[in-house]
Amino acid sequence: MMRVRRTALALMMVAQAAAVAGCREPARPAVDPRAIEIAGDAVAIRTGSVGEGKWRGQATYALVEARNRGDQDLMVTLGGELRAEAGAAAWPLARESLRIPAGGSRLFALVDAGQAARPQASAAHVELAGAMPVRYAPPFAVKDGNVVLDQDRAVAAGNIVNTAARDGSAVVIGAFFDQAGAPLERTSTVFPISSGGARGVRLVGPPGSRSAYLFIGEVEY
Repeated sequence: MMRVRRTALALMMVAQAAAVAGCREPARPAVDPRAIEIAGDAVAIRTGSVGEGKWRGQATYALVEARNRGDQDLMVTLGGELRAEAGAAAWPLARESLRIPAGGSRLFALVDAGQAARPQASAAHVELAGAMPVRYAPPFAVKDGNVVLDQDRAVAAGNIVNTAARDGSAVVIGAFFDQAGAPLERTSTVFPISSGGARGVRLVGPPGSRSAYLFIGEVEY
């Protein structure tokens, strides 16, 4: 089951009052779109369980990896549309925002905007919808991450550390890939962790997975 979390880490920033009335935060520099590399030739189309509670249902989604080629962390938003063969039909995808560290990659799961199954969809067009620099340290981090093979599956493990000054919870996401590096699956779990605390996590990939990594999704306090 894939969890859908739409709140980006950027929303967890705490606004600080200006020291002088009328003082404004300096405008953020524009991000060169060339700093984000989207693996558009290796998009995987999946249909499965998405959402939580009363919002849970079957929907089609696109798995696509994006890489931050720059020298600073970026909050990256991707969007696009699902497409049927020969352009017979198209369905918009809900946007997703993820923090991508400098030089790092993240696997996006772009769900059909109507959260519906689209059996006719065979491809997806994915595009960059936005990017901004992130200047604050991540409140949660993956430490001692490692991947092992267990028979025909990759297993991603590590320790999730809450570096913030307050208790919170984090969505821990596992990205799994086949021998050729194409995305196979994205799974997730939610962990509540006290300030300064740590907790081990172990996510098992699908049959045929050969590589994987863990990363942090939405954070709540």
